[in-house]
Amino acid sequence: MFALGGELAQPTMDQELYLRLAGTLLSGHGLSFGPEIGRLKAVNGGEGEVASSWASNPDYVFGLARTGTQTATVEPGYPAALALFFMLLGRTSGAVFLLNTLAQTAGAWAMFLLGERAGGRRTGLLAALGFAFYPYFIFYTATAMTEALHVAMIPVLALLTLRTLEDRRGGFAAGAAAGLLFLIRSTVLVLIPVQLFLFLRRRMLRQSLMLVAGFAVLTAPWVIRNAVEMGMPILLPTKGSVNLWMRNNPEALRMEGIEVPQAILSGVRHRELLEYPDESVYVGELARSAELSRRARAFMIANPGLVAWLSGQRLLSFLSPFPESGAGGLPTELVGLLVYLPISLLALAAALRRTAGTGTTVACAFFVAYLLVHTLAHGGLRYRLPVDTMLIYLAATAAGRGFRPA
Repeated sequence: MFALGGELAQPTMDQELYLRLAGTLLSGHGLSFGPEIGRLKAVNGGEGEVASSWASNPDYVFGLARTGTQTATVEPGYPAALALFFMLLGRTSGAVFLLNTLAQTAGAWAMFLLGERAGGRRTGLLAALGFAFYPYFIFYTATAMTEALHVAMIPVLALLTLRTLEDRRGGFAAGAAAGLLFLIRSTVLVLIPVQLFLFLRRRMLRQSLMLVAGFAVLTAPWVIRNAVEMGMPILLPTKGSVNLWMRNNPEALRMEGIEVPQAILSGVRHRELLEYPDESVYVGELARSAELSRRARAFMIANPGLVAWLSGQRLLSFLSPFPESGAGGLPTELVGLLVYLPISLLALAAALRRTAGTGTTVACAFFVAYLLVHTLAHGGLRYRLPVDTMLIYLAATAAGRGFRPA
């Protein structure tokens, strides 16, 4: 915050989007996009046939949501939290920094409690300090605003899951935390089956039911709102269909600097599935999103070779110590070599030796779940950040053992 002089980071990533959504909530217009966001997305959508097919119309955002109407394209949690802080403190950058700082403080405290459970206060302190001073967290929570809450909530969720496993109570709280994080970043949905598996493996049926109940209670208002405003009780944000469609579209990937080998491109079938749905046929956000999802799934099934190659690239990108193309440079590469690489190696050693006991199982399960889902959608450093917390936790348990007196 001090380094930025009180200003939000530039160039913008998703800040403008969430700030504007918070503004529409404050003004009583609900979760909707103003015309300025439509124009901004149209200008920043890029050039080329793929971009013009869905991002060039300023009346629509993401090619799905018509400006001035209610939308379910993005999760409501972060805009709602921003609106609350703006209502209390005014529409200032300080309100944004305070929200993110409180979230990061909660994350650091959860890391301390996780480490303390595994190896005492020294281990807890190592985990909390690792979280607080991890360079990538500091950078990305300033430039990509929702990452602050996403990164901070993963150790909270891991702590509540671990407590339920060890104390055989607290399933509702673990489910409610998952529901709250889902409203901020829907990716967390992949952790619900992980939590259920861990609970049921220990024959904790009651806690499994409480987990589902906690998740349902937190997400019910969002589903009910969608039933009323959108005409359908949908759970997942509709923009996920755009991500799935683009992340397996060679033309869209080329815009991001990802070149698919010609040997694989030559075998791509059913290219017509890469065409954006006709606006005159698929009218409305839900219809377009459903059709995009159908086309994306059909294209992936028809092209297993392409999907396998892309998944391999995303897997490597997810695990890499270096940021994705265009976001690097010598300083970030040094951070990867001097910070991330040692932490990941210590975490691997801790996982193999199970230095954190049941916490090892929870941390590894969370990390693997995110790794698997991001091999199909987004690879890269930014999308690994939330579960880097699990690597820091495991590394702290390994380092903590080295500090114990003989």
